Amino acid sequence: MEEIDFDITLRTKELFLFTLRHTYFSISGVFSLIISLGSLFICLVEFQDFQAATIMALLFIASLFTVIQPLMLYIKCRMQIKKSDNINSSLHYTLSDQGITVRQNEQEAAVKWYDIRKVVQAKQGLYLYMSPVRAFIFPKEQCGSQYENIRSAVLEQMEKHQDDLPEENSTEE
Repeated sequence: MEEIDFDITLRTKELFLFTLRHTYFSISGVFSLIISLGSLFICLVEFQDFQAATIMALLFIASLFTVIQPLMLYIKCRMQIKKSDNINSSLHYTLSDQGITVRQNEQEAAVKWYDIRKVVQAKQGLYLYMSPVRAFIFPKEQCGSQYENIRSAVLEQMEKHQDDLPEENSTEE
């Protein structure tokens, strides 16, 4: 594989879209949407039989996970981008046969391909998860013309290393 170099500077939009997807594509996210839509449905169907307080409570529950939570997630992402120098600085990624090298200012970290647990291809970009809550975010918009090469290289390496064990876990007898 030929090395691929690119830079990413996370903005509020990309972090929000990642967080929103991460939140709502989980069991708890789906469950919360069902609760919200169920409350709205009950409110609409039984509207005439309920008192004003009950209707207000159902509408609040309906908006809790469909309006309020996404708004809170956006505000949280915006604050995180504003406050964190680590997120604000540009990240330089190098994809190679050995793994992914990330450089930011004077710091450098390397991640082996077998440390990537999951790759998610979303409409807005590529997410490479190292844990259930840690991921590299490669926004399609920022990758530009290199996006397809990045996506192909990641998928190829993931397929190639899917059965590899981390070095510290493998033992030879």
